[in-house]
Amino acid sequence: MSTFSDILQTLSIPEVESFYDGGHSDFRKPSTRVVTTQLLIASLLGLFALLCFSLLLKKLPRLYASRMGRNHGSLPTWDENSLFAWLPVLYKITDSQVLEFAGLDAYVFLGFFKMCIKLLAICCAFSVCLISPIRHHFTGRYDDGNDDAFLLPKGSIHNSVDDGLNGGQAPEHAEVYLWMYVIFTSFFTLVALKLLIEQTKNVVVTRQSFLGKQNTLTDRTIRLTGIPVELRDPDALKARIEELKIGKVASVSICREWGPLNNLFNYRKKVLQKLELKYSECPEALRDLEHFDENYRLRSETSLRSDEQLGLNHDSAFAPDAPDSNHIYSDIQLRGRQKIRTGLFGIFGERVDAIDYLEKQLKFIDGEIIEARKKTYPATPTAFVTMDSVANAQMAAQAVLDPRVHFFMTRLAPAPHDIKWDNVCLSRKERLIKVWSVTIFIGICSLFLLIPVSYLATLLNLKTLSKFWPQLGQYLKKNHWAQTLVTSLLPTYLFTLLNVGIPYFYEFLTSRQGLVSYSEEETSLVSKNFFYIFVNLFLVFTLAGTASNYWGYLSDTTKIAYQLATSVKEFSLFYTDLIILQGVGMFPFKLLLAGSLIGFPFIKIKCKTPRQESEMLRPPIFNFGLQLPQPILILIVTLIYSVMSTKILTSGLAYFVIGFYVYKYQLVFATDHLPHSTGKVWPLIFRRVILGLLLFQLTMAGTLAGFQGGWVLSCCLAPLPLITLSFLWDFEKNYLPLSNFIALSSIREHERDNSTVSGPFECGDYQYPYLVAPLERPIVRRAS
Repeated sequence: MSTFSDILQTLSIPEVESFYDGGHSDFRKPSTRVVTTQLLIASLLGLFALLCFSLLLKKLPRLYASRMGRNHGSLPTWDENSLFAWLPVLYKITDSQVLEFAGLDAYVFLGFFKMCIKLLAICCAFSVCLISPIRHHFTGRYDDGNDDAFLLPKGSIHNSVDDGLNGGQAPEHAEVYLWMYVIFTSFFTLVALKLLIEQTKNVVVTRQSFLGKQNTLTDRTIRLTGIPVELRDPDALKARIEELKIGKVASVSICREWGPLNNLFNYRKKVLQKLELKYSECPEALRDLEHFDENYRLRSETSLRSDEQLGLNHDSAFAPDAPDSNHIYSDIQLRGRQKIRTGLFGIFGERVDAIDYLEKQLKFIDGEIIEARKKTYPATPTAFVTMDSVANAQMAAQAVLDPRVHFFMTRLAPAPHDIKWDNVCLSRKERLIKVWSVTIFIGICSLFLLIPVSYLATLLNLKTLSKFWPQLGQYLKKNHWAQTLVTSLLPTYLFTLLNVGIPYFYEFLTSRQGLVSYSEEETSLVSKNFFYIFVNLFLVFTLAGTASNYWGYLSDTTKIAYQLATSVKEFSLFYTDLIILQGVGMFPFKLLLAGSLIGFPFIKIKCKTPRQESEMLRPPIFNFGLQLPQPILILIVTLIYSVMSTKILTSGLAYFVIGFYVYKYQLVFATDHLPHSTGKVWPLIFRRVILGLLLFQLTMAGTLAGFQGGWVLSCCLAPLPLITLSFLWDFEKNYLPLSNFIALSSIREHERDNSTVSGPFECGDYQYPYLVAPLERPIVRRAS
């Protein structure tokens, strides 16, 4: 009769075999004491962060509740003298208030957390009341995995049953126990799909109602790409669109290659910042005085000629003294105002008065900009077309306007404030080069990141670590607490660190990709970061942590299901530690806005101009591309372990409960969301939750197939992927159009009721800003 260790040996996993043979402790198998220690550490960190935030909220309300001052009292308030008065106010904020104050994207994001709380609460209730007691009755364990604290004494009937489950011919009552996995895998899958569809319907209905009653410039505008050369003229393009009988055109804005004008404004911005800085450093009494050089005469030749015509006498006794007085006055000015060098890097060249020199530069650039605005620039194949109604814009965005490929492609336009005009100025060739070069570079980076992640996972095994670093291995074997720290607690913190830096690196690369709007960047960043944490920090980390011949498993994909099932079981308490750390320990620190808090003193020191001070007090930007991927991964991990581990279910439930209120506070009171809020993030969430369900089913099938005759149980799970994929097909066919567009009936209904409104963020139009923007002067602080 083969044992579970024999199965692992056939899969060439010697590290796992060493554990079952009584080898050294593995970092994937921390004891329950380690989990308790992690929970204690995380709880202390979370309470410390909560207390610090409550204190700082009283001291720095403009930093931690920055949106309250800008909404003119419309946001809910609390007693600022009370330390925790903000908590009940936060709890009472309704979904409609979230929609009103934070927008549709925030509503969808927090709705995802509420759906996860409902799902995990149901799963957790069944796991605590049914699954764990049944498992404990047959195996002596409350959870599948490596929690040795729950094992009954050796020699008991429970252990003999457990031995049967770990391979060989399972007894009759053991088969009943295994059927529990089939039943609850099916049940949890159906519950997840039901809640997912319910939330999808809720999002669709709310989106149609919220956007259907808006009649803004953005809602009436489409972005048209692939315009032929002969139609890159406003009048010709307008006539062509109206010939198609899809509605009247209100205005057309052809995008052009405004690169030279863009460069002038960027240079002007730098000069303006330098000039404002010099004004702030200059004594106020000397700011407005005109600079005189040493050879200046009190009267210019022009004024002298004017005086002679008036018969004025310049041969007075005071005339010889005038140059000397001017020389002294000029010296005072030169000593009181800063100087700069006009040469390379500000090191070489003549020393001149800084304010006078920068003012002349600003005036010169303004003249160049005025001339540049008069020039005609080559048109790009992109234009923003504003229709006469929202309904016509929606129809035009969904219509096929030209039989040729890549010509006259339409989509709904982003809001004017959402457009990255620097990228709009790019030619088609420049944009394609940016998009593909960044995409290829990110792909190469993702491949190279597989190496450190996989080797990090294997080197954290004590046995493997002893081979590479014998001295450290011997020390850890002798020191139990050090071994626990390195092999049990350290991996969760390293995993967290790996999940911090790379997403920001991807954000930087995405901003250089040439995408036309911030919302496109955000959507693209969600996909990139989720791919990174899912592939690199979940699949690779998990598979590499248990397989010494990891690269061999990549070459033989038929073993992946077995390997994934084995790896998931071995990582159960590791992921328990991770979710506890991320949810209980790290989430409250998000309230502190660590980046703003750490940088605030340094930024405040550097803020010398009124413009810098106003920028310093702006709310931080909430980027869904950075915040959304990790909760989706945590949900996937929790679903995978939903039948096997009650600890992970409860940890995941705590993660989403805490995260819901943390993000709720941030989105309502503390942060801004720049992109146009249209709720388009939900399709990204839906597809990835479906992926998690498929992975959950694959893992359970692999787990059951590892037993003697387990293929029968695995076959019973075969309908689940088909059911799951049918829900995905239904979403893509029937719900996705409603997630991208507004139904005409929703628009007409609000038109009949005269309930259309202008959006709260409606500002500007689709003209290139640098063509019409005023040339602002330096902002200088004046004494009151």
